[in-house]
Amino acid sequence: MEILTRRFDFGLSAADEARATKLHRESIVFDMLSQHAGGNIFLHYSDALKAEFRRRITAARTARTDFWAEMIYWPFEVSRMGQSDLLREWLVAGGLTCGTFSDIRVHDGYDPKLDDWEERVLRYAQLPWLCLATSASQIRQAKREGRVAFYANCQPSFPAPRDLSAIDRAYGKGLRSFMLTFNRMDHVGTGCTERVDTGLSMFGIDVVQHCNDLGVIIDVSHCGHRTTLDACRHSKKPVNANHTAARSVFFHPRGKSNEALRAIASTGGVIGILALPAYLTDARVPTIEHMLDHIDYVADLVGSEHVGIGTDWPMQGPDDLLVETLGAELSSLGYSADHRLDVTKRLVGYDDCRDLPNITRGLVKRGYNDEQIKGILGENAMRVFQEVCG
Repeated sequence: MEILTRRFDFGLSAADEARATKLHRESIVFDMLSQHAGGNIFLHYSDALKAEFRRRITAARTARTDFWAEMIYWPFEVSRMGQSDLLREWLVAGGLTCGTFSDIRVHDGYDPKLDDWEERVLRYAQLPWLCLATSASQIRQAKREGRVAFYANCQPSFPAPRDLSAIDRAYGKGLRSFMLTFNRMDHVGTGCTERVDTGLSMFGIDVVQHCNDLGVIIDVSHCGHRTTLDACRHSKKPVNANHTAARSVFFHPRGKSNEALRAIASTGGVIGILALPAYLTDARVPTIEHMLDHIDYVADLVGSEHVGIGTDWPMQGPDDLLVETLGAELSSLGYSADHRLDVTKRLVGYDDCRDLPNITRGLVKRGYNDEQIKGILGENAMRVFQEVCG
């Protein structure tokens, strides 16, 4: 299958295009916070499957069940049922080696909604073309075998309980990266959109140490400034911000200051740059160049060996349903109108997972050498995964 399906116009020469294609094909491409294929995939199913999807969503609404989960994982379900191979085709077309299952949650095991999410992840992890990876060697093996690896990451939009055994439970289900807080304050620490910035709690320090001992990567992507610094200070292992941006390029509460970026790098961690327009620029037409601007800045500040990709966007769902689900929940998740988060807006040049090769092409255009590009695409993330998870 041809890897590169769409091209952003970087003005590359034929030789540079050939170099970029070869690099992308050979590299470990590790999206530290992926959203599967992206919302565009729903436009490309057959009319019969589109109608079936809408019927399922209507039924979920009527039954007052979680149609957010139904929406995100429906492409996995039709793959499991043998009705369409489109999801695998798109992930392979983008050259993805490892993406993210974000729904092994840190919880006590008694929440039906969270249990349902977990069951879906573990069910779809059985797809023959997919690998739920808990070690770096499994990710490399998936690359050799032509399968797509996913690793389990938790973003605690539902706050974790004040019980370290909940982390043990999630680890047993496959969790290998835990973000300490979401946007608001919880038992662990303070998120990036909270009114105050108090740093890690005493329990939060225990969480960091427990994750270190278990082999779970500490992620500070949504954490407040002091919580980020505290995590870096108390962790014995590398700390990642697997989907963020640089505040000095464009100010947004979800971005990281120079001090925070340096602190993360000092642990040996990796800063994954995202593809969510509101966090990168206020340009009327945001493009992949704005994402690359943040990559350049962080690489110049702390070294390219501490830079990765964590696209975090676009979500896997049709625009109308994203507005109805995520769009309706933004306030409860700690976002305000000032954060300008438009759930339907995407970068020109990164519209879905098939555009991953455009990141490689952009890095070639901006003068990175082959070793640096392979690092940013995935080897830097793999280094941390190997050190922390094995």
